Amino acid sequence: MPGRTSRTYLLSHLLRMLARPQETVDVTEELPPVPDCYQGRITVDIDRCRGCGLCQRACPGDALRVSRLPDRGVRVNIRHDQCAICGVCELVCPAGTIIRCAAIAPSGGNREELQETWERHGPRDAEEP
Repeated sequence: MPGRTSRTYLLSHLLRMLARPQETVDVTEELPPVPDCYQGRITVDIDRCRGCGLCQRACPGDALRVSRLPDRGVRVNIRHDQCAICGVCELVCPAGTIIRCAAIAPSGGNREELQETWERHGPRDAEEP
């Protein structure tokens, strides 16, 4: 007697899954409550950032960009669509600038909406009024 064929397995599995109750939830306009232990979004405390770029070099998803501004300031850009929320950037940051927080990352229709930029300008020169 031959064993079960893949077609027989597929049909029995399909019938079993169709008989199960619904496991999805309705989507509402407001966000669901997020537990404190959830690590779902990267934020940057730009006032603490030194602009060293260690987080950019360590990011496996190439989601971070750190650049120095001409006025000795710093700009940090994160692309949430590429971020794996692995926490490597948070671990390597010597100033504790990068923090994973309990929030849901933004969503959007195009890639520009999935980017977030923090910017800190440097001290002004004495020449300016």
